[in-house]
Amino acid sequence: MQVERLREDFELAQLGPRVTQNWDRFLVGSDRGNFGSNEGGGSSQAQNRLHKALKALGPRLGDIALRCCCFLEGMEAAEKRMGWSARSGKIVLRIALQRLRMHYDEAYGGVSDRIG
Repeated sequence: MQVERLREDFELAQLGPRVTQNWDRFLVGSDRGNFGSNEGGGSSQAQNRLHKALKALGPRLGDIALRCCCFLEGMEAAEKRMGWSARSGKIVLRIALQRLRMHYDEAYGGVSDRIG
């Protein structure tokens, strides 16, 4: 359920990759999570929810969740790009999803406000 919420906010915020845009700024860096510009034309509420979820996860957990759940990057590719050893991403992603569930339970009291 938490994966669907994160993915839905990602899609509603229209933060999916564009040919002319560099998405590295959303992953591990000083500009990480700077969604306020609404340059993609997506929902600012969805951008805000996504930003809060990623902030609750923190830099590394948020990165693996964003890569695997939103950008649909494979685990092996995500591990390689993040400089992790093989099979470590599965454990880290599991921790991220547990924290994401805690965030959504605290933020929304377990009530689904999803569109779909």
